[in-house]
Amino acid sequence: MRIKDWGYTVAVLGVCFLLMCGCDSRSDEGLSLSNGPDAVYLDINVALRDASASGRSVSGRAEEEMYGEVTEAEKMHTLRVILVRPDGRVEHNVYLDLKNASVSDRYGKIRLKVQGNEEKTIYLLGNEGSASVELPAVEGEVSRVSKAWGDFKPGDKFLAKEQMAGLVLSFDNVGAFDKTHPLPMSECHTVMLDDEGLEPDNGEQGQTGEEGEKVVLKKKEITLKLTRAAVKFTYEITNKSSRDYWLSVIRIDKSASHEYLLPNGMTYDDAENVTDFQVPAAKYTPFNQLYKENKKLTAKSTEPVKLPSFYLSEGKYENANDTYSDNTNGNNYKTSYKTAITLDTKDNSGEVLGDRVGNTSFGEFTLESFFPNLSALPRNTHVVVRITINDANDISWQVDLRPYGEVVLEPEFGI
Repeated sequence: MRIKDWGYTVAVLGVCFLLMCGCDSRSDEGLSLSNGPDAVYLDINVALRDASASGRSVSGRAEEEMYGEVTEAEKMHTLRVILVRPDGRVEHNVYLDLKNASVSDRYGKIRLKVQGNEEKTIYLLGNEGSASVELPAVEGEVSRVSKAWGDFKPGDKFLAKEQMAGLVLSFDNVGAFDKTHPLPMSECHTVMLDDEGLEPDNGEQGQTGEEGEKVVLKKKEITLKLTRAAVKFTYEITNKSSRDYWLSVIRIDKSASHEYLLPNGMTYDDAENVTDFQVPAAKYTPFNQLYKENKKLTAKSTEPVKLPSFYLSEGKYENANDTYSDNTNGNNYKTSYKTAITLDTKDNSGEVLGDRVGNTSFGEFTLESFFPNLSALPRNTHVVVRITINDANDISWQVDLRPYGEVVLEPEFGI
């Protein structure tokens, strides 16, 4: 299974290259030892994982059709950077409020004065307020329970790496992701600050040495990736038939009840394809995307109705009873995820428009089929489902898994 990051190949979710220093509300405290003789500057840029390497605009204005500009739900509205030293204590805990200028591509740069000659563990948390995470007691300090990320002050002992790796989040109480509840984002990185890669900061005024001399500090600039912790689904439906239909429900079987806060065991090949990832034990239940009013699918259309995207937890749904039959060669193969749509020949007022034609379905009916060969949904991927409705019970669809490489799946889907 070849999987690339959200929008890496075609459906790129990025808009503009933002260097917004001075445009955010920042809170931070640092350790006093970071002013010592081994102090260095660490300049951190944070890029959403699908951001272009060059920093140029990667919006939907490319030659190929993109799947929407970055929505407010998919932007970075807040960012927290927690720097942890080898002894497990917090060196910096930076919180950036970006709500007045939310970030769709990258943010930089964040300058921190830190202790040099050691490895740092850096945790990135975007939009932390959108989904609650229950924080455990710090190992060895059971009497001190932090209720929020901001409770960890410089010098405090932080959660162990194993504790952080095991934290989970749930979308149950979030509802629709939007500007008010943007998608949670996260990553963990390690950075070694030794002499390699350090250079003098010639623009720095320097600090006073032990004998009163001016000492120019060295610096290191890095760019760290941040990953959206969700799977995006977009449905496009073209009604080429001779009658109107109304869509009331889209169902996905099945969605995970929760996922890890941080990417867990996620590995990539040289081309940035995801080769594996881990998920916690979770309950998988059907997800129903409901609409306040049924969506009209006008007859004899040549253009699709593009429905608002929705988001699910990443997961690896497995059900031994779910198999897909490939009628072209008679083989059955394992697949787990499937989808269904519910259509009606009644409008939102309940009035039936038109009469039954031949054996065309009439009234409310549901269609369902498997996503062939789709056994896993890693975070930061985009599933695009295109459905075409024709006359005489001919309903076809295709599924683009973006960015699952150049893969187009065409399951059969009929009345």
